[in-house]
Amino acid sequence: MSKHDYDESELDALVRRALSRRAFLGRTAAAAGGLAFGSAFLSACAKKEGGAAADSMAAGATGTAAKTVRISNWPLYIDKETVDDFQKATGLSAIYTEDVNDNNEFFAKIDEPLKRGQSIDRDIIVLTDWMAGRLIKLGYTQPIDDKAFPNKANLVDSLKNVGFDPGRVHSVPWMSGMTGIGYNPKKTGREITSFNDIFDPKFKGQVTMLTEMRDTLGLVMLAEGKDPGNCTVDDAKAACAKIKKYRQNGQIRAFTGNDYAEDLAAGNLAVAVAWSGDIQGLAADNPELRWIAPKEGAMLYSDNMLIPKTSDRGALAAAFMNYVYDPVHSAKIVAAAPYLSPVKGTGDELAKTHPDLAKSPLLNPPDDVRARLHVFKWLEDAEDTEFNRLFQDAIGA
Repeated sequence: MSKHDYDESELDALVRRALSRRAFLGRTAAAAGGLAFGSAFLSACAKKEGGAAADSMAAGATGTAAKTVRISNWPLYIDKETVDDFQKATGLSAIYTEDVNDNNEFFAKIDEPLKRGQSIDRDIIVLTDWMAGRLIKLGYTQPIDDKAFPNKANLVDSLKNVGFDPGRVHSVPWMSGMTGIGYNPKKTGREITSFNDIFDPKFKGQVTMLTEMRDTLGLVMLAEGKDPGNCTVDDAKAACAKIKKYRQNGQIRAFTGNDYAEDLAAGNLAVAVAWSGDIQGLAADNPELRWIAPKEGAMLYSDNMLIPKTSDRGALAAAFMNYVYDPVHSAKIVAAAPYLSPVKGTGDELAKTHPDLAKSPLLNPPDDVRARLHVFKWLEDAEDTEFNRLFQDAIGA
């Protein structure tokens, strides 16, 4: 995939919560409950999360259940009103469950049922690019009914065609996010503009990178003049050799998940490969922290809506997708879930309702940042295995 260019109306809100979705997951994963399937589970979720409409559905009326769309998404990824508003506007019911805590963990729960052609009691599931690609390749998803989804035309041009789903036949993004550099100016003593700045010997032992292979490897490749959207195994070898060198000489202190955030806020780190949402979320603790898209480029990831192949409610799933792809409704979601909307026009709507948020460069990245966003290429199985082997060796895992 090549460099993405974004118009101001195409990418919107990014990060303003005290905790981003990823930060929330990092701090609550140990307490996360497992995924269950079947009517008992749905009834419990309906009572907890669906309000009066879901309670009615859980009572067991066949006609009502046939008009119910069942959704699995990540925590902290929607506002408090959209589900109820969707039900009122369409006459349909919705069970919205925040039970996706980790891509691999969720896949492990749904793999066997889908392999056997059994229902997982879900009509929409939301998974990150690489996992979405895995499900599509395995035949675990069904095409989206575009006739029931006219607002699909609002998908930003830059995300209409992706390697794991050409033409967006089986998926559409729910939200996107960025990976770049977070740093503490008081520790660095200067501005950071290039990814290669993190290798300044002055910062030895005060640098962290992420354990997310595509995020870290993609940024290193960009710093080496390679496009992670069209990279080779040789590119991965070169990037991993660089990472390993700076791990072994002590420049890189650690490879982390969200746990870099507190150290950065406390001044224990100078520079970190960081999710933009985390840095904005840490503003209350340390307003001096900054997040930048390096001049060589930053990484863009998306979490995508998919319809499981065993769902018999594809039209209802498309109806929900259509609702959230209205820019008015998208603006309401991103005002509460601070990430990049994939829906054209969301920025204009956000400016009407939350002008301060719309003006924030982290909520509405400037054109030069949008022009430097890259999506990691889709890796076939053998290539994915090799990339991960190289990366795990590089980080000393």
